Amino acid sequence: MRGMSGGKLALGGWMQAVQDGNWIQPLGDSVRALNAGSGLVSWTGDGATAPTRLALRGTAEFARFCDEVLSQACTEVFSHSKANQGQLTWTHVRLDGEASGELGFFVLSEAPIDSAHLREIALVAAMAVATRARVRQMHATSELKTAAFDQLPFGTVIVDRQIRIAERNEAFGALVARGDGFSVCQGRLVCRDPTDQAALATAVSRALDGELNAALLKVQRTMGAQPYVMRLVASRREARALEHCLLMIADPDEAPSPGADIWRAMFDLTECELIIAEGLVSGRRINDIATERGVSIETVRSQTKRMFERLNVSSQAEAAARLSRTAPFRRPTRPAS
Repeated sequence: MRGMSGGKLALGGWMQAVQDGNWIQPLGDSVRALNAGSGLVSWTGDGATAPTRLALRGTAEFARFCDEVLSQACTEVFSHSKANQGQLTWTHVRLDGEASGELGFFVLSEAPIDSAHLREIALVAAMAVATRARVRQMHATSELKTAAFDQLPFGTVIVDRQIRIAERNEAFGALVARGDGFSVCQGRLVCRDPTDQAALATAVSRALDGELNAALLKVQRTMGAQPYVMRLVASRREARALEHCLLMIADPDEAPSPGADIWRAMFDLTECELIIAEGLVSGRRINDIATERGVSIETVRSQTKRMFERLNVSSQAEAAARLSRTAPFRRPTRPAS
């Protein structure tokens, strides 16, 4: 009876380890609950070439003892006695899903242990390990999505029905810093013009009610600048399940971000041709580029002609258009963490 009570406590320890990944503590609790002296837990994720030892309570000799039977697949509880060591009891638990794999659970004891109890603990341990693996996968995926979010060349922000910001990218932060069309106040996106704010609130509400998708709005700016263009996109899920929508904000006057690295890789442009490419995309004339470089107009024209050949175009307009289409990413403004 005392062993079963201890086992229940051990099961709770495995679930606690989902948060901190400390498998030593629940393994120790489980070993004591099973009246054993040593224990080992391993995990073999799908695609792995060898199992990973998650926790060991015992000697190196015991670990080698476990390694001898580790490759023996089993779905029940097995036992094996070895002279001068004791009785090794073990089981494997196979889990399939987003974080699929197989857990091996081994204990060493002087006397036979409760097989059903061992199997129960092993099942819970396997679920805990798989759950932590799924959580780590979700965190890694979230970090990748955030990195991709920051690469977009236009401001992107996710808002709820009250226009509260759930997530935003670097380009949006740069637009906010200008302070010429909208701001962030107490976590909410606020347009400078009250009429624009009312239109935004209505569009977001309609989108989350399933009535509107991909709406286009304008956000007026100071100093007579062209309005920002805001595109609103909602999920295709059922309206009652919608909680957030996506806003993409572009400045019609802003030149595309230079893409020297991409242009070099795609078209094998020389350093001089890259300077000309950035100038054309930014709207500068051949004369201006020649003056900035301190070379003759004929030199720039000759280099521009060679660049046209690499791009397979015949005019400055075509070159600028093609370069703009192949430079969709932003240059990072902060080092990756």
